[in-house]
Amino acid sequence: MQGAAAQDTDTGGIGVAPRVRELRWPADREAVLSFQYEVYEHNFPGFRVTQSFLQEYAQQIRQAARSPYERLYVLEDEGRVVGFIWIEVRGTMIDPVIGYIKNVYVAPELRGQGQAQLLLSAADDWFRSQGCSKASLDVSVCNEAAIRCYQRAGYETARYRMEKRY
Repeated sequence: MQGAAAQDTDTGGIGVAPRVRELRWPADREAVLSFQYEVYEHNFPGFRVTQSFLQEYAQQIRQAARSPYERLYVLEDEGRVVGFIWIEVRGTMIDPVIGYIKNVYVAPELRGQGQAQLLLSAADDWFRSQGCSKASLDVSVCNEAAIRCYQRAGYETARYRMEKRY
């Protein structure tokens, strides 16, 4: 990993600032799975995370960890996993190589302190190393804090995904 996101930051002897590192499965399993309650239940009103959902999610993470087209990073603070990002390089009919952010999480007590920017910077570094010309993500319109975070990182609205419920 390159860039500032990959390095520990010394805070003058007071401690080490949170740092981004690659996911270590299964050691990071419980923390990453616990984040999904808030990620999914907040962004998809009415959705409830179940054990079968978590089992399927864990299986997808294991597969992603073996894929050369995906990366998983965690944000670690004093030995505790407090954030997570899952990224992928994919091709589309319009863009032959594009970075895609599949999932991002930062613990509530660290939000608003630039910690998500560390994860997004790690994603940017990896996407560039893979030849991506741009990155994209989906964000729920109800998650205004996330929208502001992504805008600060340089993301712009490119299209709207619309749904019709039955």
